[in-house]
Amino acid sequence: RLKVFIIKMRWLRHSSIILSFLAGQAFSFAMRGTNNHASIYSFVQAKDTQSKMGMSDVSKSPNMEDPNSVPAAATDAAAARSKGPTQGGPPQPKGGPPPPTWTGKILEAAFEIVFKLLYIGDDSGIKDSSKNLRVLWTRALLNNLGKIDDPVANELLPRKSRFVVGKLMANLLWKPLVLKKLDWIITRTQFIDSQLDEFIRETKNCATKRQVILLGSGYDTRSMRYTQSNIDFYEVDIPEVISKKSVVTKKYLNKSAPSACVRFVPFNLNEVLTQNKNIVQVLETEGFQPELPAILVCEAVLFYLIPGAAQKLISDLFSLNANRYCITDNLSKLGVTPGPPVPTPRQKCEAWLEKSGKELVAHDSIWGGAIHFVGIK
Repeated sequence: RLKVFIIKMRWLRHSSIILSFLAGQAFSFAMRGTNNHASIYSFVQAKDTQSKMGMSDVSKSPNMEDPNSVPAAATDAAAARSKGPTQGGPPQPKGGPPPPTWTGKILEAAFEIVFKLLYIGDDSGIKDSSKNLRVLWTRALLNNLGKIDDPVANELLPRKSRFVVGKLMANLLWKPLVLKKLDWIITRTQFIDSQLDEFIRETKNCATKRQVILLGSGYDTRSMRYTQSNIDFYEVDIPEVISKKSVVTKKYLNKSAPSACVRFVPFNLNEVLTQNKNIVQVLETEGFQPELPAILVCEAVLFYLIPGAAQKLISDLFSLNANRYCITDNLSKLGVTPGPPVPTPRQKCEAWLEKSGKELVAHDSIWGGAIHFVGIK
């Protein structure tokens, strides 16, 4: 019996090491592609060029909107890319990310295997691709490092393998390896949470229901983190994601907040153009009431839309006159392109919103305006 016990312990130890290593490779890739922002690759490459030339790092600039704080190499590269990049950068007219390379395809296949290992024997109900699950694991890691407030993400991971991003491994292994590469995810998460907090404060005395729309919700946990008696959440994503996310969310809420109201809207956002649908009307069929207070959150969605669909989507949403809008994305398809430091990224956003009769109330940007974090009223 002692020998059997020793053999089992060795097997467990070796399995844990292998699992941790494979998961580590997945997270290394996630640093480059988490949350649908493949368009940032070319800007990261520009940063690498700057460091080799002894220039300052764009992402570490104390004021991204100060023209003098953006190195010329970065702005020249951004301007050149805005004229028609062959790889990366703002998507080509047909929309979507650049075609994957053969190495990218191999990595994707490898990570699918990795995440299947992480979910062996799991009863959480999540049976999805590693591409969608990377966001959840990354946020659980950042929560366990104390960088964001998202304990729900950790709770949604399989009990048997969540130790891979648990507090011990997060601090001993992942913190020195990947934390700096995750700064942009931390900033984006905190920005969206701050806008949602502002909306809740502004409408705290509201006697009616308040509404939160999450576009491209994926495995976003806000409908589980912000459970309040008079807030209805509407999660919008493609049908195959919604079918899986709804199971996980309902299972969690049944235990923690049975009275919470989350409505799932299976909808391909490109259909606002391809089938001339109106997102507001789609939401109304699910119970959304335009006359009630609402905030719309659009996180890393526009990159994957056809340019015309992105433009019509935002136009339809702006006609809604919501209390607040929060958009964190590449805005090139809306005419807010990265480029020379004058005008600044903030000034470009102000000019864009002024045409739509909207006010910019909060703004941040990274990588010379490649990605914007925008709070709108």
